[in-house]
Amino acid sequence: MGSAATQRPPRGLGVARGRLRADRLAPPAACRAARAGGPGAREPPRLRRRDALAFFGSALALPPRAPASESPTAALQREATEAYELADFPRAYRALSRLCDEDPANRAKWLEGKAQVGVDLKMFQASVEDYAALLSPLDARGNPAPLDGGAAARFHAGRALAHEGLYQWAEALEDYEATLALARAGNFAPDPYVINAVGNCRASLGDYDGAREAYRTSAALFQTSKGFRNGASTTQRLDGAVYASANAALAAAQLGDEDAAEREFRAVARRAPNSADARAALAALLYASGRVAEAEEQWEQACTRNVGCGKYRDLDYVARVRRWPPAMVRKLEAFLEIR
Repeated sequence: MGSAATQRPPRGLGVARGRLRADRLAPPAACRAARAGGPGAREPPRLRRRDALAFFGSALALPPRAPASESPTAALQREATEAYELADFPRAYRALSRLCDEDPANRAKWLEGKAQVGVDLKMFQASVEDYAALLSPLDARGNPAPLDGGAAARFHAGRALAHEGLYQWAEALEDYEATLALARAGNFAPDPYVINAVGNCRASLGDYDGAREAYRTSAALFQTSKGFRNGASTTQRLDGAVYASANAALAAAQLGDEDAAEREFRAVARRAPNSADARAALAALLYASGRVAEAEEQWEQACTRNVGCGKYRDLDYVARVRRWPPAMVRKLEAFLEIR
């Protein structure tokens, strides 16, 4: 679970060790909400920015030239890349918009970058429209043009994220499902980030059985995946597995299976000792079952984590950004009332 700003789906579709990735270029909200809170359900901003820079044609990859000899298109490309690298999204957006007009031969590339940066700027409706245009390409004569399956999957994943920003869960779910269908059609393994996002949408639509199934599938895929690494590190893969597992536990609690929820949160806390999310959830569950001393102990441990428990004192954050289900929000509220 988690907001669209915090949970970015996979972004630029590419092949990573036989896996179709739709999250390479996602804006930071799952992969930066996922700029919002909770354990990281998205690629770390640093890694995502690197991929986006490669997509834009990083200034570092451009041959060194004297400014006077640089073409207007190359200058705009450089400006977009440098602005994005500095997280100056308004300037990057303006440069990409101009590139769409001034470099028609590569308009699809720049329009995709513009749509992604638009999500970073929370210009969700504009990004929905840009992705719709990318999904319905026209040739020079205005006739429908063929669209590569990998690009289509990437565009659906990006538009889904924009729909999430507009709280349009049904539309987002449809796009995420289209992304997965295209992966199957191309004989690629499904992307666990996208499956976790499917769970988020189903939970937001009240389908917690479907959400739990998606989260558990996502966690299992992260466990076995070899395509989510930063060099030799498996941190990214393990973070994804922990996040999806925590989401599955939240769904179990909403479905009334508190024993499973407690068992799974304890497993998350063992695997990710610094997860304030898991310990705050355990505190809420333990208090609801009358184990006050144990609940207090888990809360204190949450407060001493790297992230701390501050955000979990804010029920709006818990319900709207981290998107705990209603049953868990009520349990946490009851626990906080005694503090």
